[in-house]
Amino acid sequence: MSKRLVVLAVFALCTVLMFGGCAQSVGDTLDNVGSTIGNAVGQLLSGDVTGETGKVYSTQWFSFNVKSIKEVPEYAGYTPEDGYVLYDVLITETCTFDESIPMGTFDFYMDDDSFSEPIYPIAPLDDTMMPDQFDLGADETVEYHMIYEVPAEHTALKLMYTEVDEADNIGVTFTINIDS
Repeated sequence: MSKRLVVLAVFALCTVLMFGGCAQSVGDTLDNVGSTIGNAVGQLLSGDVTGETGKVYSTQWFSFNVKSIKEVPEYAGYTPEDGYVLYDVLITETCTFDESIPMGTFDFYMDDDSFSEPIYPIAPLDDTMMPDQFDLGADETVEYHMIYEVPAEHTALKLMYTEVDEADNIGVTFTINIDS
């Protein structure tokens, strides 16, 4: 074995022992931080983020908080067709880009493994609902309802947003599971 390889092996062993001692002295705090960092890195490497209501998530252009998702019998006088149910999604969005960005009902969709294609919100019924299209100004925050009419027979319903840039490059997909 060459001297260089022995020196590298001793250095590696010392490094492991040094960090091992630190980890024991810091204890659970280091374990928790490591777990949190590991989860975040895992999500970033996979390209997906599994989220939950009430938390803020950041995309390349804006941040959002799905404040609530609930099944409702009607909204603003609108009732679902037979065999369908309505879901009311309350969301806030804040532009984090340095100029306004186009937003609208085309951004967030619901999906289920049994659906043949994603479902987008119904057209706005009043001014509490997200407009079909609007410009979200730099540093502007808005709050809207989005109403989805989905088949009553679903098993793994989820609300999703997928980053797609102007060149149709796909980035991170954010998923909030509705059915467990």
